[in-house]
Amino acid sequence: MSRPLMPRYTSILFFLLLQLFFAAQPHHRIVTYAADGGLWQLLQNSVGITAMHMQLLSNDRVVIFDRTDFGKSNLSLPDGKCRNDSSELVVKYDCSAHSVEYNVLANTFRPLMVQSDVWCSSGAVVPDGSLIQTGGFNDGERKVRIFSPCNGSGCDWNEVGDGLKAKRWYATSHILPDGRQIIIGGRKQFNYEFYPKSSAPNVYRLLFLTETNDRGVENNLYPSVFLNGDGNLFIFANNRAILFDHNANKVVRTYPAIPGGDPRSYPSTGSAVLLPLRNLQAATIEAEVLVCGGAPKGSFAKVANGNFVPALDTCARIKINDPNPQWVMETMPTARVMGDMTLLPNGNVLIINGAGAGTAGWERGRDPILNPVLYRPDNAFGSRFELQNPTTIPRMYHSTAILLRDGRVLVGGSNPHIGYEFTGVLFPTELSLEAFSPPYLDPQFNNLRPTIVSTTASAGKNIGYRQKLLVRFEVTGIIVTDMVSVTMVAPAFNTHSFSMNHRLLVLGNEKVTGAGTSTYDIQVTTPPSGDLAPSGHYMLYVVHQEIPSEGLWVKIL
Repeated sequence: MSRPLMPRYTSILFFLLLQLFFAAQPHHRIVTYAADGGLWQLLQNSVGITAMHMQLLSNDRVVIFDRTDFGKSNLSLPDGKCRNDSSELVVKYDCSAHSVEYNVLANTFRPLMVQSDVWCSSGAVVPDGSLIQTGGFNDGERKVRIFSPCNGSGCDWNEVGDGLKAKRWYATSHILPDGRQIIIGGRKQFNYEFYPKSSAPNVYRLLFLTETNDRGVENNLYPSVFLNGDGNLFIFANNRAILFDHNANKVVRTYPAIPGGDPRSYPSTGSAVLLPLRNLQAATIEAEVLVCGGAPKGSFAKVANGNFVPALDTCARIKINDPNPQWVMETMPTARVMGDMTLLPNGNVLIINGAGAGTAGWERGRDPILNPVLYRPDNAFGSRFELQNPTTIPRMYHSTAILLRDGRVLVGGSNPHIGYEFTGVLFPTELSLEAFSPPYLDPQFNNLRPTIVSTTASAGKNIGYRQKLLVRFEVTGIIVTDMVSVTMVAPAFNTHSFSMNHRLLVLGNEKVTGAGTSTYDIQVTTPPSGDLAPSGHYMLYVVHQEIPSEGLWVKIL
């Protein structure tokens, strides 16, 4: 997908004059709408809990939860409900909520009830749209919980018991092409398992997790996992990665360590993202992984002595299907640990949240980083990062960020304390929700912004593999047809600086034709298999000159 330099300027003459102006100033570079820097909006001053985990569902509701052993939250359960749990470590009889459902369209929320401790757990949305959430702490460490979306207020968590064979605390989940999910790692768990269960062995050893474990520190929890186009899993932990055949329990490829050898997994927490997948009908599809931030070796131990080491300011990028893959290093505008990376509909990456020093863990972070950074993967090396406008709310340990269908990024959480702490601490427990609107949502781009009118998907939303898809859209301004494309984004389960199952597929642009006044049809071909796009719900966008439409929910079957 081609990238315009400055999509806001429709006057060619004005555009050229601006280029000449900036070219005369050697310390400035020409960038797209960087001066605007996005907009922050406080959505809720308090939802009663801290947003440690978040998942967007296909009814535009966000399931949010923290942990049951923080103590009593600031939100009561409805209808006199209380949780009576003799194994609970803090409050055994608790009438407060530790989960909420946030309604994006109405900007409202309601309490939900979890039956066991969901602290530092994982999850994935399965093809029917339900969130299958796994693991946690204490009485929740082997639990499986299901949240099935509904449009009313009757749906709540359904716990199905000890559905896992191993204790899963700080593990990672990933949806697979066959609709199962794989759950990898966790504290003292150098193995993986699948859910739902079959007659096959329940737990499989993964030597890579033993090899990446730094004794006494770990630095390999919440491994970053991505499904490659060949059906194998790219697994990153600490400072290195493998390509893994989960069907044969076999390492297919071992990648070199990131130069410098510094750890980038929990608690030296960086963030990782699979960059947009393109040319989906090709025999071999280029896939790139970007890992940003983290903490230098020894940082976790040094915090105990009051030494908060500055975070890493580098990103490492690798083409995982290359014959000789190597990490390419880049430097961010600011150092960052505990940051989150979110794919935006136009293929750019938002780096947000986190701290400038220390590590993840209780009271271990300092110097909150308030400015997000926009990363443009298609820009030339050295010109990919753009600093955005700052928030006023520190988002430290246990913060989250996810993409919403309208293109905003929902931001919440931050609680670096063992309980809820609102006074007398450096970074109080944060119960608020904010939205960050990237620069593409600025009203000045409204004449370039597509509006999806309809698609040829069956029943309005169902699409198959390797099918021709026609998307009708409107653009009120002048359209540049070779700068139009269609993208599909899988919503993320976000916690601890990693967005599980998050991926963006560029369906491209086979042809654009006029269909009436300011109305156009774009033809694309859907992904060829579940290896590229596991069955389930995606947000479909039309992107024009880097300006995305509002998303449309589709389901690939």
